[in-house]
Parts: sequence; C-alpha cells; structure tokens
Amino acid sequence: MSGKYDKYFITETPPHPDHPQSRNIVSDVPWCDSLCIINELGGTVEGAYYLETCMVLRTGTIDYLEESHTHDFPEYLLFLGTNPEDQFDLGGEVEVWMGDEQHTVNRTCAVFVPPGVPHCPMIVRRVDRPFIFISTGPGLGREYDGQAADSAPR
Repeated sequence: MSGKYDKYFITETPPHPDHPQSRNIVSDVPWCDSLCIINELGGTVEGAYYLETCMVLRTGTIDYLEESHTHDFPEYLLFLGTNPEDQFDLGGEVEVWMGDEQHTVNRTCAVFVPPGVPHCPMIVRRVDRPFIFISTGPGLGREYDGQAADSAPR
C-alpha cells in the first residue's frame, strides 16, 4: 500500500549531473554521492530544494570547486565526523575559502554561506577515515553566479 507522503521519503536519486561518476566508490572524485536532489527531482517533489550528501573517501577536488562562485540563496556546507569515540573529530582536513579567507576544517563543522558571498576553492587535503559532507540550500538547483550548474563556468 502506498501513502500520500511516500514521495517525501527519498532513498534514491539520479547521480549528480556534473559528476555522475561520483556515485561509484572508486572514481576520480574525492567523495561518493549517495543523494543528489536538484530541480525538485525533475519536478516529482515540488518545493524540494537542493541537497547533496557525500561520503568523503580520498583527497582532491573537482573542477567547479576549484574556483570561487556565488549563489543567489544561502547555503550550508556540513562536514560531519564519523568517529564514534569523538563525533567532533572530522577524520580529515578540508581547505575551504570564503571571500579571500582560507579556512581549514578538521572538526565537525557547519559553514553557513550567505547569499552572494564568494566561496571555494574547496579541497580535501587529508582523509584519515571517511567522513560525511552535505551541502544544501533553499534553491531548486545548483546555480553558480546565477547560472544553472550545466552552464556554470568550469
């Protein structure tokens, strides 16, 4: 029996269109995506704003995170440690830029990025054990500098 709210329990999504290979454990992307919600999942979940959940497995970055960009909406970048003995120990190190400031994330952390604030590069510098990265914001798609992700500068 299916319920009227079933569509709001999202357990599978299409791969991220900018780096579909990140759905695979082994790829050239430092993380493995598990959920990628953009454009209301093709219109099937009206009002669902963008969310990407990843398990960070190795060092590196991807092209569009090497350059600074902005969004018209606020964004959260969440870095979550997976050490059951110390949930605040990230288990790695990530270089994150906001404006012209470089920051090092090595503890569980929520980075709030206000609308219009330049952010990135974001580079995974060290992985001692896998950790979780989540990005989300009240936009419908991944827009960079007001452009849709598929037309964003690389």
